Amino acid sequence: MKTSWFFYCIAMVFTGLLSYLYFYTNFNYAFVILGTLILIAVCFRTQVNIVHIILILFLFTAIELGLLKMIAVFMQEDPAYKKNFMVYLIHFFVDVSVLLILRKRVMYSLLFMRRFQPDNWRAIYITYADILLYGIYILFIVVDLAAFVENLFRNMDYIFGVSEATAKPFWSWNWVYKSYPYAKSILLSCVVTILLATIFVENQRPEQEDDEDDGNGNGNGNGNGNGNEIMHKTNKQSQ
Repeated sequence: MKTSWFFYCIAMVFTGLLSYLYFYTNFNYAFVILGTLILIAVCFRTQVNIVHIILILFLFTAIELGLLKMIAVFMQEDPAYKKNFMVYLIHFFVDVSVLLILRKRVMYSLLFMRRFQPDNWRAIYITYADILLYGIYILFIVVDLAAFVENLFRNMDYIFGVSEATAKPFWSWNWVYKSYPYAKSILLSCVVTILLATIFVENQRPEQEDDEDDGNGNGNGNGNGNGNEIMHKTNKQSQ
């Protein structure tokens, strides 16, 4: 119990530090998350499920980064609301794609293992990361949709051609816009923290299995011994 609370405190501190790192790098969280994912995958490459999850996250983070760089290059002359429209749309589709793949991650991992490592397919199973990351990416999608809708309302005079009098009350709608980078960085920190927490749990699994084996051995031994002793006493009484 003390170990769990200790790790929980470390995870919270790590989440805060990683969020600060995103802020310090001017919200270039794509590079930070890519580097962190590579480091985790290399250090814990024996944990197949974690490596597969990291590959999914790495692939879509790289795709997202590439698309955002294309927007920065090819939409330099476009107004800000068009850039924001495309940025939020890319974030949304990437997060939805990750969510859908995480939902079937075990199936895809099994197909991969049976194709390339058929002797090790039993190593694939649902981890805590599969469940928790599914929830985190739902939050990602909610944040993306909120930012996207707010951008539509704030620029409805340009996008939908409504009158200035109708659109003016919405010009000050920038709550999600201002907090969007912070929300994304905190959620990304949670992603990394969940991966590390799952690795911690998976590292405890062999010890738990050994303890269960010891418990079964002791239980069977005691049970068989007591049973034989009772039968022996009964035989003596009969004699």
